[in-house]
Amino acid sequence: MDPDFIAKLHSYELVIPAWQMVFYVLVISFCLLSTQYKVGLIITYSFSLYWGFVLYWGDVVGSFSRYPGAVTLYIVSGLLVVILMIIACLRGY
Repeated sequence: MDPDFIAKLHSYELVIPAWQMVFYVLVISFCLLSTQYKVGLIITYSFSLYWGFVLYWGDVVGSFSRYPGAVTLYIVSGLLVVILMIIACLRGY
């Protein structure tokens, strides 16, 4: 392991708001402790999609002019996966 690994970690900037991280950790901990694994997976994916899309909105809009198909595919596939996961949980799979 690199001896300056800890020093390098301090140079990175965390762009996810701390209150969202705390909320996510509390909710996912509750899901795992109460054995609601499917709900935990939906929450994890939803937060990942949200953090990747909303927090980087400027980059997404900038990419849309260069790669409209890729951004549209990202948005549609992300929402489709969330919807399919919710349907699977409601049906008991």
